[in-house]
Amino acid sequence: MASEISCDICRDLLPLVQDGVASEDSRAAVEAHLRSCPACRALAGDAAPPPPDGQELLRRIRRQLRGALIIVLLAGILFGLELTEGVDMFYNSLLMPALGAVGYLVYRWKALWRIPLLLLVLCGVVALLKLLRGLAVIDAASLLIWTGIYCLFALVGVLIAGLLHFALKKEG
Repeated sequence: MASEISCDICRDLLPLVQDGVASEDSRAAVEAHLRSCPACRALAGDAAPPPPDGQELLRRIRRQLRGALIIVLLAGILFGLELTEGVDMFYNSLLMPALGAVGYLVYRWKALWRIPLLLLVLCGVVALLKLLRGLAVIDAASLLIWTGIYCLFALVGVLIAGLLHFALKKEG
């Protein structure tokens, strides 16, 4: 450690050190200053800053990303189901494989059964809501046929994403 830092610099660096994102030199300088300055030590709460935990940060980022992907998955399925009754229904041949790939990112190979189950449940819920609002009559045969077609498209997306993941995975 080269030189002592001022209280102003210590106060500027303290939040970065406490969050575990400061460099080693900055952390060492703040710790040295805290040992010699009671005012800054009181500001820091008399607790030594925790060492950065990269694994916990990575877990938190993965959990947030997974939540965002689940929202994208649900919104995409509902959007695709809404397209079913319009002239743009054939866009589902692009949308459902993409949603299958997102499902693979969230569930890995469990997406092979979770995505079709999710599609079946959401198709039923959307049809039931439309029936209750008087917007449509449930035709169970066509509902199951379209759900089956969407499931096949989504499974193609799961398989493509899984095979790409397998092919591009680095040996660790």
